[in-house]
Amino acid sequence: MKQNLNFKQKQLPRLSMQTWLPLLQCSLSDLDKHIQIITNENPCLETKSGFEISEGSSERSHHAYLESQNRVSNASSDEIEWMSVSSQSLYEKLDFQISAPLFPTPISQKIARQIILYISDEGYFEGNIEEIAKQLGINAHKVEQIRQRFAHLEPAGVGAVDYKESFLFQLNDYVMDDELSILMSTLIINFEQIEKFLKHPRLHDAKNILKHLKNPPAVAYLEEEQQVLPDMFIEFKNDEFTIKINHEFYPDLTVNQIDKYDNFAKQKFKEARELVKLLDLRKATLYNVGLVLIEKQYTFFMGGELKPLRLQDVADELGFNESTISRAISDKYLECEHGVFSFKHFFSNAIGNVSTSEIKSFMQRLVQSEDKNKPFSDKYLHEKIEERFGVQMVRRSIAKYRQELDIPSFKERTFLYKLSLI
Repeated sequence: MKQNLNFKQKQLPRLSMQTWLPLLQCSLSDLDKHIQIITNENPCLETKSGFEISEGSSERSHHAYLESQNRVSNASSDEIEWMSVSSQSLYEKLDFQISAPLFPTPISQKIARQIILYISDEGYFEGNIEEIAKQLGINAHKVEQIRQRFAHLEPAGVGAVDYKESFLFQLNDYVMDDELSILMSTLIINFEQIEKFLKHPRLHDAKNILKHLKNPPAVAYLEEEQQVLPDMFIEFKNDEFTIKINHEFYPDLTVNQIDKYDNFAKQKFKEARELVKLLDLRKATLYNVGLVLIEKQYTFFMGGELKPLRLQDVADELGFNESTISRAISDKYLECEHGVFSFKHFFSNAIGNVSTSEIKSFMQRLVQSEDKNKPFSDKYLHEKIEERFGVQMVRRSIAKYRQELDIPSFKERTFLYKLSLI
């Protein structure tokens, strides 16, 4: 699997580094905008958007991306107004509600806005009441009183200190009789002993409410995952790997001479020709990085685990600086039969002779196989990993790996498992 590349490392110093490095680092989804800025300043350049070129593509991911880009321009005035409201951030939403009657005085509004500073993106209050009181020079009891009023704000449950309090806040949106209200409050407070409520005659009603409660409370305001455009496609056919650069989303550049022969025209013509070369150099660089990834992570592409790999390893292989490789893999993705992965995914640190990726994969399998009535603690996961790989790790690494894998903590998994029982 080899390809004759027209650009080599030794040619790079002759090219404009000021243009080259940002071009190399730019993500494929932003490449069109980046090139457009350059062409707007150069009368020798004409460009046709890579998105326009790919209009006829049958790739569903391309269509999805194009639709998201065109949604505003094709929307009616009513739809634009709706999107304007729906794009309001969590903090803008909260700030808009800091007014009477919930916060009728300047001091109550000042306290409320200070509390907002300590609300996480998920909607939970992560501050310290005593510290806020000290900052404002008021009584801590007054601060807590104001925080409790957040139970009546939108999104429901915002400003709570944990999921239990958030659920209690959210109950304000439901009309319930006394029996159900008492059951809901008691069930939420004692969620760790949820099995005690399994025979309650109103459990079915409680379940219907519970499944509509949001955790985290500001889940609707969390940023949606961006549509990913793969920079290359890696396929395994006829017992060998092939790499295809995603040319469809590269702008089509045309270099034209202008009817002037002064120094300005010569310089712009030179810059225009250089940009075309740099675009090809970007493709060649990514292609070469892809070749090295296949060689170094062959086991992964064949269905196994990732091996330890450093940026310096790839830099040495290609004759680039490590910083150049870092720019080259920034916000870049490849698609293979196992899915779409960021280039950074293939660079894994090692503990001993074991890659952290392999350790994470083992941890994920452990959690997936755990007894839902008795989930594994971080201590147990730590012990099993050290036993399996013969390495020594600090306990906090387990929590770090869990977060990177989006695995909830022991207590959170216990809650989720119990919630699924009712």
